[in-house]
Amino acid sequence: MAAGVAPIGSARLIALTGAANTLSGKAAPGTVITVSHGSATTLTLPESTTVNWEIGTVFFVVQAGAGAVTVAKTGSDTFVGSATVAAGDILILIKTTATNWYAGLAA
Repeated sequence: MAAGVAPIGSARLIALTGAANTLSGKAAPGTVITVSHGSATTLTLPESTTVNWEIGTVFFVVQAGAGAVTVAKTGSDTFVGSATVAAGDILILIKTTATNWYAGLAA
């Protein structure tokens, strides 16, 4: 996984270019995650027992490449909503309980 992290105001930017990427605990709430790859990619959220982001954590996933991005989870965490975005779409991820994430396309 190739990643670059740079500050953007009070948020951060993580740029991912691999076919399979796992979000690390270094991703702060409010982080904008761009995914740029020529074919379909997967962005995996680690289980809450591994990385325990606070309830209310929000991530913005921007599909900047040609292939769709699917957000997956590991372990027993739950994921509600649309988990796949096409080129040019933005997906908003929100942690609503200790082990539950909601996802929706930005309008």
